[in-house]
Amino acid sequence: MAQAAAEFPTPTVHTAPADKTFVRLRTALWVDGFQDVQTEPITVGAQTIQLTAKAESVTWNMGEKKFDCTGAGTKDGKTCNYTYQRSSASEPGGKYMITATINWGVAWTCTGDDCDSDGGVLPDNPVTSAPTPLVVGEIQTNTGQ
Repeated sequence: MAQAAAEFPTPTVHTAPADKTFVRLRTALWVDGFQDVQTEPITVGAQTIQLTAKAESVTWNMGEKKFDCTGAGTKDGKTCNYTYQRSSASEPGGKYMITATINWGVAWTCTGDDCDSDGGVLPDNPVTSAPTPLVVGEIQTNTGQ
C-alpha cells in the first residue's frame, strides 16, 4: 500500500545550451524532480508503515552514450555534462532523443506492535523522463592559407 501511494516525480530534462549544441562543446545537463519522496504514514491495525525514497543518481541516455551522474546536475555543467563526438545529422529527424532516469533507493519503516520487522529495503525504482530532442551540429572552419 505504501509503495502504491508513493508519487515519484518524472524528471524533466534540461540542457545548456538549450535545444541545440555542437560536437566537442561541453553541454551542461540537469533535471527537475531530483528530491526525496516520503509517503504519508499508513496505519493498519497496530502497525504504521512509511516509505522513503532517496534520489540517488541520474542515468543519462544521450543517444550516442549512456552514463551516470550522482546528482541532479546544474546549469553551469560543473556536476554533470556531456561532450558529443558526432553530430545528430544522421539521426531520425536530425536530432538525438535524450532521456534522464532518476534512480530511487526505496526503504520502508514499520512502527507498532503488529510489525514483523522495523523496516527494510525495496527494489530500486527508476523513473525515466520523456524523450527530449537535442540537435547536435558541427562547426566547420576553413583555415586556408
